[in-house]
Order: sequence, then structure tokens, then C-alpha cells
Amino acid sequence: MTDADLIKTQILGLNFTAPVFTAAGPPSRDAAILNASAENGCGGLVAKTISVKAAEVARPCMASPYHGKAESMLNIELWSDLPPEAWYGEGGEYSKIRAHPLGKQLPLIGSLGYNAEDAKKLIPNMEPYCDAYEFSCHYTTLDETREYASTIRSLTKKPVFAKLSPHGHDLLHLAKELRACGVDGFVVMNSLGPCMVLDVERECPILGGPGGKGWLSGSAVRPIAVYWVSALAREMPDVPIIGVGGVSSWHDVVEFMLAGASAVQVCTAAIYKGPKIFKEINDGLIEYCKRKGLKNLSEIRGRALKAMDTQGNYVPPVSHCDEDKCVHCGICQGVCTYGAITVDKANKKWTVNPANCYGCGLCTTICPKHALSVVPRK
Repeated sequence: MTDADLIKTQILGLNFTAPVFTAAGPPSRDAAILNASAENGCGGLVAKTISVKAAEVARPCMASPYHGKAESMLNIELWSDLPPEAWYGEGGEYSKIRAHPLGKQLPLIGSLGYNAEDAKKLIPNMEPYCDAYEFSCHYTTLDETREYASTIRSLTKKPVFAKLSPHGHDLLHLAKELRACGVDGFVVMNSLGPCMVLDVERECPILGGPGGKGWLSGSAVRPIAVYWVSALAREMPDVPIIGVGGVSSWHDVVEFMLAGASAVQVCTAAIYKGPKIFKEINDGLIEYCKRKGLKNLSEIRGRALKAMDTQGNYVPPVSHCDEDKCVHCGICQGVCTYGAITVDKANKKWTVNPANCYGCGLCTTICPKHALSVVPRK
């Protein structure tokens, strides 16, 4: 068994070299960037969403909402600003991907929008190039969404994924309705919003679209995405789910897969770091598999779901420190709002006052050396 075997993934008969794909967005805007992602170890290629006409994108269209931190992003990105013919026409982006040595091997998922009539015009032209389809489920009415899904299903025998977001409706109910229309799997989730960030010096929105509003992606939305992946996985354990939202490291991939995802997509981190992010993530996943003694990463899919069958823990634990890992940086003392933790940097000693410790667990999640845990009180 080779290192590459540890992260190979199969979904609905498609063989992926890794469970980490591009996502429909700026990092999949054309063949050049998709081919570069393939060269850096991306396991599957999801091309940017196309529609029946080119998008008109207002500028500025992307911004960090946290003043320079490359973690999350506010955007007003739309579908491809290339006309559909530029994708599937002679010498188009799809054919350029297929002409690349790796593009011939990796599954290519075509993304399209945004209604049944669009699908009728697009899919027949996409069919010669795409191995599967993803459609953005911008929920209008349930009837329109069902018609959209059913139309796509009638136009292809290839796998169809619906990309969902929990915008004001019952996501589990919607997923069941789409399954009844023939959808094979789900991508969870799309960016969230509307949101807004203001430039306090210029006294105006950072983004240049109508009303200044945008949509949030990146690390800030990952906890929401992980929850909805787990909710769908518990309800539909045999349905493939691709997690997307804030994936920037091997750790994030593992988290999504423990929640029930079969694979993930990367968007915001690929904007900030470029295609090299895929190799970084794959290297981390391979090391994780070796450390855990896994024959393949897919073994962990859904392992955390059973632990969710709980009514909650109401017996407060107490903070505990592994002194062999602790570097006595004092971060935990600084965030302990209950005044329970004391770090003596000079004498390299960590102590907790059990009477003050609320058992909140915050310290365990901010420790840079993973030295802290919570344990039952004596």
C-alpha cells in the first residue's frame, strides 16, 4: 500500500485521488487554475458554475471581513463571467481540462444554474465533458426547486449533487424532496448572508454590489456546515455528502468526514493560498492516516455521529493539564473568565482551582499545544 492509497476515495462509481476537491468559485474560474489544482494534488475538479449568459460582477467583489486576516471572506461573486460557449465550445475550458494529462484522469463535476429552463440549455452541451453535475439550489419555491432537480435528472444518467444552504427553510425536508426527484447526493453548504462590512475610513461598504451586501464563506461558517453535514448524514446515512465551508487544513477535512462527509471542497482557502493548499492538506491527511493506523481515510466517515446521541452533559468537569506538552505560555489563564487557572511562567507550573473552574472547556480549545483537557471532578 502506498501513501496515495490512504486517501483515495470513491463516490457513486467515480474514483477520486483524494477526498479534497475544488469548489465552484474563483479557484475554479477556468481551465488554467483547475489544471494547476490538479497538479497540486486536488482529488476532483468542480468547475465554476455556468449559466445561460455570462455574469456581470460588480467590483470590489471580495474582501476579508476581519481586517487583514486570511480566514474568512465576504464576496459578491456570481457564476462564471465567461459565456457558456467559452466552457463547452470548441477549444473551451472543459476541453482544455480534458486535454491536460491529469484532467483526463480526475472526475470533472460541472456546476450549473439556476432553473429548469437553464438546465435544458446547458446540460446537453456539458454532457460530453462532465462526469457528474452540481446545481446550486437557490431556494425560491419548493415546486420550482423540485422542477429544477427533476429536469436535471431527466437530462443525464450521471451523478447529480444539489448544493444546499439553510436559508430560512427546513434543510432536511428539502433534501428529502430532492432525493425523491432523483438527486444522488448533496454539497453542504453554500455561502451565507446577506452580510456587510464597512470601511470606517471611507464610511461606506467594502464591497461594490447593490446595497453593499455580500455573502460569507471561510472559517466563520465551518461550524454551521459541519452541523448540517451531520444532520443530513444521520438522516440519510447512505447518501454521499460533500462538505464545503471553511476547509483550510487536514484537520478541517477530518472534522467534516467524522460528521459524515464523503469528501470536501475548498474555496476560500484556495483563494488566499492558491493551488498549493491541496498538497498541504493531502500531506496532513496521509500523516493522520498513518498515526491512526487507517488503511483508508474513508474508514472515519460518520464516526462522530454516535457521540451525538446524547441529551447533554450537565455535570461540570474540571480543567486538566498535561505538563509534558505545556509550554506555560499563559494563554489559558488569560481567557479563563472564572479566574481558575494560574500559570507560573518563571517556575513553569500550571495549576487550577477546582472551586473556581466552571468546566466551560474554552481553555482546551485555545491551547496551542493541545495540553489541556477537561476531566471528571474527584
